[in-house]
Amino acid sequence: MLHSDKANLRREMRLSLETIADKVESKSRLIHNRLMTIDAFRQARQSERLMSFVSMPLEVDTMPLFAGCSMIVPYCEMNEIVPIRILSLSELEPSGTMRILEPTLSVRQDDSRQVLPEQIDVVLVPGLAFDPHGNRLGRGKGYYDRFLRRLPHNVVSIGLAFDEMIRDQIPHDENDCPVKIIVTESRMV
Repeated sequence: MLHSDKANLRREMRLSLETIADKVESKSRLIHNRLMTIDAFRQARQSERLMSFVSMPLEVDTMPLFAGCSMIVPYCEMNEIVPIRILSLSELEPSGTMRILEPTLSVRQDDSRQVLPEQIDVVLVPGLAFDPHGNRLGRGKGYYDRFLRRLPHNVVSIGLAFDEMIRDQIPHDENDCPVKIIVTESRMV
């Protein structure tokens, strides 16, 4: 039942997000402003210990967060997230069937760019929906749930969401790993 509940909610959320496509940029700017009020975020960005997903259409736009600093981004390898440091957005290229921007092959092959979990202080986490308890609905592969479990307990995980993505309750089980903070354009949970 849980699997079908999640699949139904994913379909519902994709349709809902299409209705705000023209507002993604303005809503994202408000979320960036709210992020800047979080000490852990500001410190991690300054010390270059911030990991962020690279946004896709209809997600909170993370690209402006990369300006002026190196950033740790996810690369998926053998169904696991591998954190990789990029120095600029030019080190990303479209990959896979979904054309997700990921580090170039030369960056991925550079051992000095690999980042250990204990070298991360804050992780910005995507999702299709979140609830006030930090539960999130991802795209269904479990990449972030497995990755968040590998991080030291003091790492701050922040889900980025539009107000339309907040639900009273997200179906979840023991395999799901909640985020510690959720930031939308109007509030922090």
